[in-house]
Amino acid sequence: MHGRGVDRRWEENMNGSFGLASVLSVMLIWVIAAAVTAVIAHQRGRNPLVFFLVTLFFLGPVGPGFALVARPDVAPEPEPRKVADGRRRFVCPRCGAESDIPEADTGYNCWRCGEKRKVRPAKAA
Repeated sequence: MHGRGVDRRWEENMNGSFGLASVLSVMLIWVIAAAVTAVIAHQRGRNPLVFFLVTLFFLGPVGPGFALVARPDVAPEPEPRKVADGRRRFVCPRCGAESDIPEADTGYNCWRCGEKRKVRPAKAA
């Protein structure tokens, strides 16, 4: 007789508020995990919306871990090329290409867009 009462209470809890409370608790944990993941992703230069949605629908509480191990989306700046001795560098105002010309030249043709530009002669040192 004692066992039957326990079974009945367990069934009532599973069909009643206990089931709803459990589902809401799990949903709240997943939403909090997704929000934390979005913050971490934003700080690391990644798309926070994508990380939020992937965590919310697929990863759940392990989402912040994935955001922490994701590489930051920051490409290192390439080192600028050095200018060879006896030359000087100009940046084409039309296309932004860099051109290195001899110091004695008074003009150059852009290698990318073909624009012809005149430049001031180099100052004597």
